[in-house]
Amino acid sequence: MAKRDAAPAGSAAEAELEAALPLGPQQLPELIEFRQIEDAATMKALADPLRQSLMRALGRNVHEKPRIMTVKQLAEELGEPTTKLYRHMKQLLAVGLIQVAELRLVGGIVEQHYRVAQKGWGVNPERPSWDLASVQSEELLGMVGAGIEDYFTRYETALRAGWTHVRSQESLENPPYVRSVGAICDFQMPRERAAEFAERFHALVEEFNGEAHAHGENTVLVNLMTFFYATEPDDASDG
Repeated sequence: MAKRDAAPAGSAAEAELEAALPLGPQQLPELIEFRQIEDAATMKALADPLRQSLMRALGRNVHEKPRIMTVKQLAEELGEPTTKLYRHMKQLLAVGLIQVAELRLVGGIVEQHYRVAQKGWGVNPERPSWDLASVQSEELLGMVGAGIEDYFTRYETALRAGWTHVRSQESLENPPYVRSVGAICDFQMPRERAAEFAERFHALVEEFNGEAHAHGENTVLVNLMTFFYATEPDDASDG
């Protein structure tokens, strides 16, 4: 009898689900074009930088062709122990962010292959009912925080590997010859000027998000994380 290449003990529900699946490619629906995350359970599943790394790895080039990968392949790509990833994959699977795409019999063991369930995902920042006192919004903050941590971990990796550079001029002098731009700052400016800047910034982000998912020799992988927000100044801290 074939053994399942399943998670360690403690995942009986997952093993039962996989036992009901036939060997070979699974009958899956078309990928969702964009999944809008609004429920607390899915936000909680994404409130971990490693799980966001798994989603990004599986979602790479998804607009061209969905990647189908085993836990072992994901572990090798992310530089993580295989056993560490099973629990995280289980949580992503439970909320439908990933799916079992295929079961293969390898050396008497059934090997699971996974894919994402959507081409893109995110939250709707224009939603009028975000209540930061709710559990749902606490999970939202956790998801955003995990995304920030994951982003800066990748940025540190890129800097240490010499794939990018802090200094703009240095980034222009080395492959891929694209200027690195960034700032972490806070200061006061006229309200009208802040509103004008925010509108220009919003338009630029919309333009960036609207770019086609290009592939080929003359393309580069770009990374962007940005937040711009205004608050009333704290007069007591102005000295």
